[in-house]
Amino acid sequence: MKRILIAGPLDLTSQAFVRQLSENMTLEVTVYTPSQVALPAGVTGLTGETMDEGGLSAAMLDQDMVVALAPTIHLVDTVKTVITAASAVAVPRVLVSRTDDIEDLPGDLRTAQQQLLRAGMTTDLVEGFGSLGALLGVAPAPVPAEPRFDTRFAG
Repeated sequence: MKRILIAGPLDLTSQAFVRQLSENMTLEVTVYTPSQVALPAGVTGLTGETMDEGGLSAAMLDQDMVVALAPTIHLVDTVKTVITAASAVAVPRVLVSRTDDIEDLPGDLRTAQQQLLRAGMTTDLVEGFGSLGALLGVAPAPVPAEPRFDTRFAG
């Protein structure tokens, strides 16, 4: 069973992604987030700041992979902290995903990519949960369709 730590703030989209991961029987999911959120059964939840290197290192113990979620404005600092923490506990793979689509900070994106390249472990900077899902081998969960018309009047 592959153990994955999701670290960072969880909005509704992130929570849906965690739910998808939790439905995969080959994964054991742990979440490290700054605020308490409702998590699916079987997902371990830890509360702590992503920038807290000690707490993050403790959460990374015995994990096969870390997925860090970071807004672009904090990307460089988050990558630095995650790489340092992952190196301290020998996590073999780190994926970093931006949680927004801000393109006004190309220097920060370049710096984060360079930090990941020099990390000394398998790393990747990805865009969005579709890319994360593809790298993790998780198919998107189907969304139940709701009819847009009142079926009482169909006819």
